[in-house]
Amino acid sequence: MPEVFDKDPLDYPGRRQQFFGTGSCLLLFLCMAFPTAAKLVALKSILFAMLLAGLLHDYLAGGRPRLDSRIALWTLALTAMGFLFVLKGFLAGNPGASAAVTVHILWPLAFTLWIAGFAEDRILSALHLTVIVATLFVGLYGCAYVLTELNILPDIGVISMLSLGWDDQSFGSQEGLTKMAIAGMNSLPFLVPYVMASAAVRSSWSGRGPGWKILLWTACAAGWFTVLAGGRRGLFLVVLLAPGLILLARFFQPASEKAAARGNVVRSAAILALAVAVIFGVLTSISGVNLHDIWDYFGSGFNLSAQTSDGDAVERRQEFIALSRGWLERPLLGAGLGASALGSIRSETTPWAYELCYLAILHQTGLVGFLAYAAGVAWIFWRGVKIIGEGGHLAELMIPMLVGLSGLLIANATNPYLEKFDEMWTLFLPLAVINRRLSQA
Repeated sequence: MPEVFDKDPLDYPGRRQQFFGTGSCLLLFLCMAFPTAAKLVALKSILFAMLLAGLLHDYLAGGRPRLDSRIALWTLALTAMGFLFVLKGFLAGNPGASAAVTVHILWPLAFTLWIAGFAEDRILSALHLTVIVATLFVGLYGCAYVLTELNILPDIGVISMLSLGWDDQSFGSQEGLTKMAIAGMNSLPFLVPYVMASAAVRSSWSGRGPGWKILLWTACAAGWFTVLAGGRRGLFLVVLLAPGLILLARFFQPASEKAAARGNVVRSAAILALAVAVIFGVLTSISGVNLHDIWDYFGSGFNLSAQTSDGDAVERRQEFIALSRGWLERPLLGAGLGASALGSIRSETTPWAYELCYLAILHQTGLVGFLAYAAGVAWIFWRGVKIIGEGGHLAELMIPMLVGLSGLLIANATNPYLEKFDEMWTLFLPLAVINRRLSQA
């Protein structure tokens, strides 16, 4: 295990750091593997509060944790802007203004304080291992769930126990494809590209031994199987784009490191092609999956024309029209956070929530807010690319971080992942690596 867990029991500061490292890995695993499990809300909240309290104590007692001033300013600027648009929402009487307080103000501040505790390589190493283990868990859980639902594996109650009573868990097979919903699937847009990049890039963070390679490739294969069996078009798109994202990130590496990792990339591409072919063959034999039907299903989800017959595409078309019209009424500053759009209500309980997340942000914050948020995300990529260009061990970790974040941002375009506490870590893990690099300077 990473050395963050190997502290002298008589070393009080070391024991506090051990608790922070172990607690952070546990919290991250729970958020990745069970992002929407109601039974874990209290546990996650208590654990997160304890971690933040410990960090505040350390900061007041000894000037730690280390948070670079540029990241602090990044957070304060975005939360100040969020406060102004939340205030605008309250003044306008928007139904979701109160819910926006946590998403746009409280959680960003809390997550920024949390990542300040990651300013050591051993903690980052433990978090890297946690991401891989979580990917393996979600992937294997998805595989076991599919095989159980198809009566290939006996149902002995393990799947039901591990679901933690998540009501939306489901599986269906029809029209040459399968569809599945499990709690951890919401994390796969980040996790699968992350482990793919970790396997493709020569990295000291993943170790050099065969055990690490087996762990990485098993996590990749299990993740790919779950993506293909899950039937989520956004996930299909993310996995299809992941190899290109990896190559793009490697483009910024120093020439010597690109040359050293070239063999890894070629092997990874060959393994990916072989694994997808095998997984598709398995799904075809056990559930009648058909490549033509999968492709038609994938394409129909992005058809927003009036002639589309896809139910999800029809609803997104309604959202697109309503949100666009709402934005055009207030193009600069929007309608305020928490606003709904006339002509499209996806949920009576949360009428301000929309699948077309970026268009919803444009409608609620206008061009000013949209460009400001985009600039905040662009700053993460700019800093991340600079770290990759410098080379070294942090660059090896930043590549999968940026690839994973890119995958999540792509999927977030049609599903508001980043408006949930359990998914906000995807934005702040790359910031933790940036903070580590800036704190070294």
